[in-house]
Amino acid sequence: MQTKNYYILLGVRNTATAEEIKIAYRNLAKKYHPDKNPNNRTAEEFFKEIQQAYAILSDPDKRRMYDLKSAAGNGSAASQQKAYTQYNGNAYQYAQQQAQKKNQFYTTHKKSSKKKDKTESYQILVSIAVAFVLLYFIISYSSDKATEPMRQAIENQKQPDTKKSTAQIPESKPLISAYASPYCGFFGDPVVNENSKNNIIIHNSEVSEAIVCLVECNNPKRTIRNQYMNAGTTFKMNNIPDGNYFLKVYYGNTWDTSKTFVNNTVRGGFTNEFGFSELNRTNSFKMKQYETDSGISFSSYEIGISPNLKKSNSPITSEQFFK
Repeated sequence: MQTKNYYILLGVRNTATAEEIKIAYRNLAKKYHPDKNPNNRTAEEFFKEIQQAYAILSDPDKRRMYDLKSAAGNGSAASQQKAYTQYNGNAYQYAQQQAQKKNQFYTTHKKSSKKKDKTESYQILVSIAVAFVLLYFIISYSSDKATEPMRQAIENQKQPDTKKSTAQIPESKPLISAYASPYCGFFGDPVVNENSKNNIIIHNSEVSEAIVCLVECNNPKRTIRNQYMNAGTTFKMNNIPDGNYFLKVYYGNTWDTSKTFVNNTVRGGFTNEFGFSELNRTNSFKMKQYETDSGISFSSYEIGISPNLKKSNSPITSEQFFK
């Protein structure tokens, strides 16, 4: 299956530096942000795609894995990028143009191959025939000279020890999705109000990845949302029910699915942890939507998070975070 080309989505070359990728992402994010394109479903979907593209390309390890998968599934990334520099349309039209060019290439190549010199074709056939004859003699000679230990070794190769082979293959740990809610198994499904326009816009710093939890201020202080954010990204938490809330944040880098908390009841965590914190516990996010004479009034907040913002972070333990 063909891998989505994140370089095309951001409009950069596959050799682009981290700074070039960041600049391209920020320019697109400003242009297609849902706040600047209200009720524009296409702009919203594209905004999510460029967020996902930046989440992968801004992380060296994730970008390396993506490039390997793209090279294996989509052919030469360099040739695709070269063609892209001559194109100014959207990604879907570009893919169609590439498919048409590919068909034209095969059609032209097929016609030209018929015009090959007959002498050259004859020489190729003769070379293939000679190669088959030599291969036959080599195989026959090897079979006659094979000893019992050698045949046994060949037989062992045909039937490898499953236990040994499995032990030598390292476990593959999938990367966390840019829009994942990894702790729903512990906190429960996200609580949303589809009719509510209440929202919080969260800007994560370049310092670390983060899991952001939206928590009710009143007892039992229920966590109604948990959202993974890559470093340097922005997420808009929509459809928040009326009420008072604060944020809990888990900072770190490099997601590890084998890590556990709360006596192995919670799976997934960061290999390099920056710690757990509470934000806005005193000044809570007051969410309220109501109708007015001029329309609907709703609550909207914007906040930046970072483990380096000591004044806004109140350290807590992992037990308090998963309470």
